[in-house]
Amino acid sequence: MISAMFKIMWLRLWRDKGALVLAFILPGFIFAIFAAIFSNASGGSLDLRVSMALTSDAPASIMLAKNIEDKATFTLSTNDDWNAESVRERVRLGQDDVGFIIAGDISQPGLKSIAIIKDPSREVAATVLMGQLRQIMAEGAQVNSPEVFTEVSAMPETQNDNVTDQSVTYYIGATAILFLLFSAMQGAAISLDERKNGISDRLLVGPSGAFAMLTGKFLFLTLIGTIQAAIIVAVGHVAFGVSVMEHLPSLALACMGSAALASAIAVLVASLSGSSAQMNTVSTFIVLLFSAIGGSMVPRFMMPDWLQSLGRFTPNHWSIEAFYGILARGQTAFDLLHVWGILFGLAAVILLLAALISHRMMRV
Repeated sequence: MISAMFKIMWLRLWRDKGALVLAFILPGFIFAIFAAIFSNASGGSLDLRVSMALTSDAPASIMLAKNIEDKATFTLSTNDDWNAESVRERVRLGQDDVGFIIAGDISQPGLKSIAIIKDPSREVAATVLMGQLRQIMAEGAQVNSPEVFTEVSAMPETQNDNVTDQSVTYYIGATAILFLLFSAMQGAAISLDERKNGISDRLLVGPSGAFAMLTGKFLFLTLIGTIQAAIIVAVGHVAFGVSVMEHLPSLALACMGSAALASAIAVLVASLSGSSAQMNTVSTFIVLLFSAIGGSMVPRFMMPDWLQSLGRFTPNHWSIEAFYGILARGQTAFDLLHVWGILFGLAAVILLLAALISHRMMRV
């Protein structure tokens, strides 16, 4: 009996070539992604995006700024017109991972002449930056004292300042979209049973066809996902002290948009899958891949530059931008119009594509 069951399971997998290939490709591919991330971080070679402003006219400070531009191993953005507020705004909006301002004469011992502007969710970026600046200063025979640095948060003063670990506000969005993707994939897998039992064929007889059928599933999954995301936000409020009451309309959009995009992706995967085995394997592959490079598992600033660029094509990136923008950066719903455009607009496009594919596959 044991050998017979083993043979049946093996034949089922062997006949499903898509599931077979993905079953053996997925582990190595996911390992390669995480190996690239953690080797980059542990090697001290974070691909930081750093903004710099020079507001001092002291000769030593001007020379330091020039040395930094010449020797920096990070991606440096600077402009002669920038001031402290310019750098703070770039870090607050996520355009740079960390920034610094040379505001005093670094040749004066004991003077805190360099202000590090940091995002509370990226503390390690500030630490790495200070280490690299000290190395450049030492190589230039300039002052190399810990007292030269002071750290300033780029985030506006909000009621979330009482949260002990500000990364909690980051992981609300990161966890929500990860969970929503898995949940929506499981819900959309019902389509495969309907297709197998002929239920889908009977539904397609109606005037609205595949689009109406998938839209119904999409709306249901979006509603459930919105509630699930709201529960995660509520846990952040109750258990970790994250202030959410004054952001309820914006957070509602973030919950709904994240759920909509996750649901649309799920129905598309279900439309493309030929069997339950394929659906399970493909959905796991997609969710892990999106979560790995989109910032749900590891903050994107810790990744190599090429992975950071790829991360912008994942729903995780935009969901995190929505929640973190609201809860940490103090952005309003109007400030995040481009994020809503991605979340809701892309969900609509993917849903339409899923309907077209589903209609064609069921008519064959």
